[in-house]
Amino acid sequence: MWEDIKFVTPDVVFGMDTVRCVGDKIKALNGKRVLIITGPSVKSSGALDKVLESVKNAGIDFDVNVQNRTTSEPTTDLAEEAAKYIVDGNFDVIVGVGGGSILDVAKMSSALTTNPGKTRDYFGPGKVKHKGRPTVMIPTTAGTGSEVTKHAIFLDQENNVKKAVASAALLPDVAIVDPVLTVSSPRNVTSASGFDAWLHAAEPFVSKNANPITDALSLKAVSVITKYLGTAWSDPNDLDARYHMSLGSLMAGMVLNNAGTSLVHALAYPIGGEYHATHGISLSVLLVPCFKAIAASKGDRLVQLAKAMGENVDGLSTREGVEVALDAMAAFMKSVDLPISLEEIGVTDRSAVERWATAGWNERRLLGRCARDLTVEDIASIYKDSFDARM
Repeated sequence: MWEDIKFVTPDVVFGMDTVRCVGDKIKALNGKRVLIITGPSVKSSGALDKVLESVKNAGIDFDVNVQNRTTSEPTTDLAEEAAKYIVDGNFDVIVGVGGGSILDVAKMSSALTTNPGKTRDYFGPGKVKHKGRPTVMIPTTAGTGSEVTKHAIFLDQENNVKKAVASAALLPDVAIVDPVLTVSSPRNVTSASGFDAWLHAAEPFVSKNANPITDALSLKAVSVITKYLGTAWSDPNDLDARYHMSLGSLMAGMVLNNAGTSLVHALAYPIGGEYHATHGISLSVLLVPCFKAIAASKGDRLVQLAKAMGENVDGLSTREGVEVALDAMAAFMKSVDLPISLEEIGVTDRSAVERWATAGWNERRLLGRCARDLTVEDIASIYKDSFDARM
């Protein structure tokens, strides 16, 4: 069967020390006055200095906006404050340097300079109508993939829940992915963000919007991240591991942007919002029960993921292969000290299940891609299954 495929990505530069090209990329966007949005850890690690050196060498006027936040996800007001700073300072190009939260603030603040209202006005798909200032995204983690996606995630403090802005207008103009910048990433960030990247590759592969291009990227990214995350986590200075993790994260981000995540991410939003669990951890505690719930529909694809992870499933039935896949995924997460159950992160209140199930079911943007049509009761069962670890 033939199918039409649309595949969208920013201008991407990948490789060791490629951050040196940021000045040239800003010039190519006709940037005369640039705002660099970053965080305290990026500044203290020395990664920001490399960006500034390139910008200075290009003779570009610049200012630095350091974001400070107290929640695991950025709050909506941060993007609004940054947008005002952009307009007041007459900046014409926005550079984000940091983890996914920093990049999301940079993307959204740019969009708010040409779209009226507040961040929460744009929660959901396709609501940002006008492209903002040109943006250059430079990740320091591997990673959320935010440098190549149309998404920005925020904590809506009014409802204490995470929400996404998902609009083509947010897609960055340039992504510069330099693995060297990830070396200073702490071990807990390396594991959580690395698993997030793994899931950005794996989850679309078992969802409705997968296509031959994203399938190829998914399987390669799953293979690369499975192989190298443990080394990057245990030996942060291993440049080969950092290189491959950044590459895997980049490929996974492209999959995310073009096929989208689904069930695991939808059900993670209520957990992350209510308990302020980091994004990767809110995903790791739900992965196995979620994939178990779609096994009847996507068993063959779960087996393919097991193969990509290096598991031997030759001669096994699909059902047996699925069990191998789920066991391998649980073992992979535990190998980098990630929790695989709600109880492991101190969430024991089972009376909250119905509330989470309703909130999760309402994430229609994501659940519309799920391989299985789920009721609120089905989702409640998944949450109940998430309290206890598989291993």
